[in-house]
Order: sequence, then C-alpha cells, then structure tokens
Amino acid sequence: MAHGTLRLLAMICHFMIFASAVIVTGLLSYFLNRFPFRGAHLVYGEVVAVMTLVLYLFAMVLPLFSSYAGYFLPINFIFSYLWLTAFIFSAVDWSGRLCSLAPLGTNKCGLKRTVEAFNFIAFFFLLCNIFVEALLWRAHRKEEVAVKPRPSNGQTEDSATPAVQP
Repeated sequence: MAHGTLRLLAMICHFMIFASAVIVTGLLSYFLNRFPFRGAHLVYGEVVAVMTLVLYLFAMVLPLFSSYAGYFLPINFIFSYLWLTAFIFSAVDWSGRLCSLAPLGTNKCGLKRTVEAFNFIAFFFLLCNIFVEALLWRAHRKEEVAVKPRPSNGQTEDSATPAVQP
C-alpha cells in the first residue's frame, strides 16, 4: 500500500477519534454542569476526552506531511486502553436498566447511551489507527533500509582472500 494511502487512512482515523472526543466532552461537560453528581467514572471520561481533544487536534495534521511515518503509534496504544476503560465505565454505569437508576436523572438515557456509543467509536478508531500506523511505520522502515547503502570495509571481492585454501 502506498504511503499516501496509509497517511490518508491515519488522518481519517485521527479525525474520527477527535470528533468522538468532541461529542463525549460536550455531553459529559453538560452532565457535570447540569447535575451535582460528580462520580469518578464521569470525571475519568471527561479527562480522557479532553486529553484526546488536545492531542488529536495536533495529530490530525501530521499525516499531511510526507515525512510522517506512524509516530503516533505509542500514543494510540496508550489512548486505546484509556478509551476502553472509559467505555467499560460507561457500560457498567448506564447499560440496561441502570440508565434510569443512575444519579444523573431518569430522562437522560439517550445522552448517556450516546456517550457510551462514542466511547466505543473512539476506541474502535484507535484500534484501526494502531493497525494503519504500524503498517505506515513498517513501510517507512523498509524504505529506509532499501535506500541506505551497506557499510563497506574498503575491500573488493577480488582482493579478499578465500577462507579455505583448496
């Protein structure tokens, strides 16, 4: 696959992660502003979403550069675990009948499930991005190895003495 295609896929994944973080940040900020309940799971989700906003706002433009070679791969690993945890927290807190029992009100189940859905969407695109950036990093490394000349010891094949004399 060409570097340009991989960089385009990485940029799309970065944008989808950023867009999911914007939606989650907005909804969780609404909950934090509107209701007095400040559970640890709610604050955790908000912190992860805001950190993602800051990082991926910058990361969205990186694949536009031709020298980009999947440098966000370690960040994607870290954030995939953070978003997976946020998804698990929201699923445990708001899935099924727990939605109407949660302290954030009974009439906000649609918003709570939206947060849960976009937590999963961010996690999914982080996993996709791990795969894309690993391919991009591997392709860039193969290109470096192919272009770099092998070191020489200054001797030619004719001047080398054979190891075993017949």
